[in-house]
Amino acid sequence: MRRLSLAGFFVVCAVALAQIASAADLPRKAPPAAAPPPWSWTGWYIGANIGYGWGDSTDPQLTVVNPGSAGNIGPFLGSGLPGFSSGNLFPDLNPSGVFGGAQLGYDHQLGKWLLGAVADIQAANFEDSQVVTTPAATTCCNADESLKARMNWFGTVRGKLGYTANDWLVYATGGLAYGRVTSDIGFACTPGGIACGGINFSGSRSETKAGWAAGAGVAYHVPGTRASIGLEYLHIDLGRSSVTALDQTTVFPTTTVTESQRFANELLRFTVNFKL
Repeated sequence: MRRLSLAGFFVVCAVALAQIASAADLPRKAPPAAAPPPWSWTGWYIGANIGYGWGDSTDPQLTVVNPGSAGNIGPFLGSGLPGFSSGNLFPDLNPSGVFGGAQLGYDHQLGKWLLGAVADIQAANFEDSQVVTTPAATTCCNADESLKARMNWFGTVRGKLGYTANDWLVYATGGLAYGRVTSDIGFACTPGGIACGGINFSGSRSETKAGWAAGAGVAYHVPGTRASIGLEYLHIDLGRSSVTALDQTTVFPTTTVTESQRFANELLRFTVNFKL
């Protein structure tokens, strides 16, 4: 009887060990994957952008120096010769075109709010030009009056204040703007002119101007990456630049015709940034 009990004990142990071994061979359920940490906008980023800019009115403002009213140029471009309207028909321009470049910035997220700074540099093709011929019937003279305005490049250095919602960011931005602007001017008589024979004035000026920029934007973080895409609107104003036309014939060496033009643009661009 004792031998049977001992034998039964060993049988029970053997069965239990077999079940344990069998259970050890069964596939185990993997623990649930840890949720990825929430996206943070804090950090340095670098990116590229491309967009279109449309120009505001250049609002040309005329200044004429014409000692002794030589050739009646001053009166012609000013209030007009007796019985005739002013010959000042220099055109108002709107230099527009495409642009693209790169940006570098740093953002710091404070809860839902964000503070940041960004600098960018752009190649641009903002340009407009026009030639207006004054009608002899109303000005006593046929004359071609031309203006051209263009911006070849520009950049900004701006601060940012934004609000975040997970992968979304909306922000306002503003700061310094700078760029290279060029103005061309021409004033010359055309065949059939009555009182301005021999008139041929022209001039060109390029300068780097500084002004201000302000706007707003929205950005979206692409889940699973360090990239974000965005859309940004910006207004830049570089102030006014003056160009002076000088006599090319030496007939009126002391006469000058100057136009001051304003350089301001509205910008809309698509951005792609990569967090470093």
